Amino acid sequence: MATWNQPGATWSSGLKWSAGTPPPNPPKKQRRNPMNHQRYFPSRIGDQIVWLHNFKLKLVLYATLLGLDPDEVTEMLLNVANALYGLETYRGALKPANDACYATIETALYGHDVPGNVMWVGFTPPAGAPAAVANGCLDRVFSYINEKVKGSDTYTLAIGQDLGTEGPEKPEPQPTVAPVFTLRATSGGKLEVLWTKKEFDGVKLEFDLGAAGMQNDMDLRPNYTLNWLPAAGQSAVIKVRLRYLYKGEEFGNWSQWQHWTLTGA
Repeated sequence: MATWNQPGATWSSGLKWSAGTPPPNPPKKQRRNPMNHQRYFPSRIGDQIVWLHNFKLKLVLYATLLGLDPDEVTEMLLNVANALYGLETYRGALKPANDACYATIETALYGHDVPGNVMWVGFTPPAGAPAAVANGCLDRVFSYINEKVKGSDTYTLAIGQDLGTEGPEKPEPQPTVAPVFTLRATSGGKLEVLWTKKEFDGVKLEFDLGAAGMQNDMDLRPNYTLNWLPAAGQSAVIKVRLRYLYKGEEFGNWSQWQHWTLTGA
């Protein structure tokens, strides 16, 4: 039976309340398209500001060479200007305004010795805001880069590096690299090999099982469990070593052997 104050309850008689039609479930919020996850766009805000200033300057210089539409370039520059204002100017003014607002609350609640009445301080956006554009200005900049700038027939890696539209190159791993790993027991008494993937495709594993011989395997996703145990009641000291897989080939050096004792259940 519903109570009188239950949401959606309706009166059905002089004695009872009944639950009304339950309200529809609120629509789930759509997850934003993570367009800002571009390899060429920095993660630190300070570096993002530097990137935007560079792109704003260089886009004009390369517009003709890349065959870009002048009106679209002007539109993108306005999007960049709005992004810069938000990250640099508007964001820079938030902290002192935030501090002033908290000081206002403190005075209003506990400032009995401060003359005058409570006065709430608002935040006025700093001057210099560019002409407003629709929300999602950086999303549009990234789409423009990926579709028009990088889609140009005259776009080159050198131009991209100057514009900042090419992600940082990852150095090739050292040819002498060897996997670092640790060993531990699973809940079933088996052996688990803990390794870190980094930039590699996976690892090749080699097990010296003593009297049971050698066993090899590959693992493309950490971590690896050895599905082997000695006969029930018997123990065996086994050895384990790893080598990285990179671009479909074995890479670097084998690690040092590590030892582990397994006991059959």
